[in-house]
Amino acid sequence: MSKSVILIQPNYRVKKDASYWAANPPLGLCYLASVLEKNHISVEILDCHVRNLSASQTARIIRQKKPDFVGFSILTPAADWCYAVVKKIKKLPLTIIAGGPHVSGLPQEAVKKGFDYVVVGEGEQVLLDIVQGKKMTGKIIMAKPLNPNRLPLPARHLLVKGGTDKPYFSSGTLYYPWAPIITSRGCPYNCYFCNKKTFGYQFRPRTPENVLKEIDSLVANYQVREIDFYDDCFNYDIERAGKIMDLIAGRRYDLHLRFSNGLRADKITPRLLRKMKKAGTEYIAYGIESGDEKVLAQIPKVETLKQIEKSIRMTKKAGITMVGFFIFGLIGDTLTSMQKTIDFMVKLPFDQVILNIATPFPGTKMWQMIKENKGKLFIKNWQDFFNTSGKMLYHLPGMATPSEVEMMYRRANRAFYFRPKYIIKQMPKLLSFKTMPVMYRGLRRILYALKNEKNN
Repeated sequence: MSKSVILIQPNYRVKKDASYWAANPPLGLCYLASVLEKNHISVEILDCHVRNLSASQTARIIRQKKPDFVGFSILTPAADWCYAVVKKIKKLPLTIIAGGPHVSGLPQEAVKKGFDYVVVGEGEQVLLDIVQGKKMTGKIIMAKPLNPNRLPLPARHLLVKGGTDKPYFSSGTLYYPWAPIITSRGCPYNCYFCNKKTFGYQFRPRTPENVLKEIDSLVANYQVREIDFYDDCFNYDIERAGKIMDLIAGRRYDLHLRFSNGLRADKITPRLLRKMKKAGTEYIAYGIESGDEKVLAQIPKVETLKQIEKSIRMTKKAGITMVGFFIFGLIGDTLTSMQKTIDFMVKLPFDQVILNIATPFPGTKMWQMIKENKGKLFIKNWQDFFNTSGKMLYHLPGMATPSEVEMMYRRANRAFYFRPKYIIKQMPKLLSFKTMPVMYRGLRRILYALKNEKNN
């Protein structure tokens, strides 16, 4: 008898402002499902986030469908939600499997919460082995890095509308149908706030031809108009990035390209920007993090403020909408260093900034550094571990206090978004039918960031 599998996308709406940001199609689950389908295993994806399902509703669906295996892909804010589902289905005759960044960082916790297997790392091959009945050594399984070129294309057909239209959206989606795509796995850099336990430090790119195979499929099957690149380090190999842009431009698809997960500023050249513009790039985000050289070096970002400023101005000259990511409350941040960050972001020609407070997710070096240096972690429940929460979740001796970090975070939002020149410049977008939904979501996020100011 053939086995059946349900893959669970947790419900992240337990966090109040989660709906302000996005409802991304669960690409990771789509990759897992594609490998199972290739091996003739029955699989479905239950997206509890899009359907806004409670733990009880999710458990009820699982009981009704009676799968042989249930798999969860877990980011930290939904860990408690997942554990609540497991508690309700643990006595059923099925095997429960966990993967994703949170359990890769805290595998023992997941085992104690009732999971039969916890996969640390990339789960495609391990999940297949478990479902096919191969013997596992222990409950915690360390997965080996995979070659992304050998994986089948993600099984988007298991999502509503292929995951390319509402209810799915990214925070800045302008054109529907749209689709996110991941063209590489792994990042060779060592930023302490990133969880590397899933994809690791080895940059493993898909070939440009392999990437175009997926884009061709998205255009042919879903008439996609917008592509969002979600790589951790898309432009690490500048030549490869340029070749992908050349191939897209050669297709003459008239696509709108967005790099919303952040590019490396030190890997930007005028030639690459010209190729990106020709291919249809309309939006580039840069992970800048801090405007203080010392704090930046401690990350270590392996970039200088001079390099960053040069790339920002090149991108502006290329005529591409540009966003900067900044983090307040990084290790070693003081009132002085955070003010430098505000001054740096205000002086540069960003169209938008996305501000977060540093969050020490389990499995990161930051998590370990805080514990090793007599710091304090403020943990009430895992759903608080959203980097958009506006709350400082740790403290280390010698740096700004949590209340000071939160104050500077709110000050930064005001300093950038409430400048008269900036407001006047954005008025056409606020009145445009096309951009109004995106601007409205952005305004809600800014107001959410500022709403507790009077109480602090």
